[in-house]
Amino acid sequence: MTDIKIGIVEDEGITSEVIKLSLQKLKYKIATPAFTYEQAIAMVDEEKPDLVLIDINLGEEKDGIDLALVLKDTYRTPFIFLTANSDAATISRAKKVNPLAFLVKPFSQLDLHTSIEIAYNNYLSNKIERKIDSNFVVMKVGRLFQKIDSTEILFLKNNNHYFNVQLTNGETIIVRSSTTEILDLLPANNFMKISRSHIINTTSIHKIDNSFVYLNNFKFEYNKSLKADLLKIMNKHA
Repeated sequence: MTDIKIGIVEDEGITSEVIKLSLQKLKYKIATPAFTYEQAIAMVDEEKPDLVLIDINLGEEKDGIDLALVLKDTYRTPFIFLTANSDAATISRAKKVNPLAFLVKPFSQLDLHTSIEIAYNNYLSNKIERKIDSNFVVMKVGRLFQKIDSTEILFLKNNNHYFNVQLTNGETIIVRSSTTEILDLLPANNFMKISRSHIINTTSIHKIDNSFVYLNNFKFEYNKSLKADLLKIMNKHA
């Protein structure tokens, strides 16, 4: 799968260059390497890699685990953690964001290649399986688990530990869930997180301007970096 693009997030310049050279030898496409959390967000936003290698310890306030959470919640980009002598508490945090794999430094080119190929293949397989019967999702509503047709969901609004799920019939359901859990449930090809507060059903978009996305009688501000993707989606569903 050498046609996939890989991002590198590593704060040590020498290590980053070694990884880059290994990936080049393995014929992978490579996004611009990032050395900080902020650079990594910009790289993912602009270059949209298929997979990101993330050093857990980035030597700053926000570490690789913080970055991984954003990749899952906002971009749905899979990632592999790079670790070196991390303490038990850090590893425990890292496991909770479900990386595709852990690569322990120092690692060989063979280790790198094997981890990428196996991890990404598993990711694609799981993604295909999740699309089977993907119209229906099961959400916890109060004390009950309710089966909901995702095509009838117009949008979801984040309200701390809860989501207000707005249905096309006007009904609102309150669901207790994290953003990550919600995005894992919903079919990725029809739903997008457009801001910190809102996830929308992209098949319901009927208008976009420079500030807002319009769905039926609702309008929402959106992350401006998503405009091109939203327009493509709108054209696809036209």
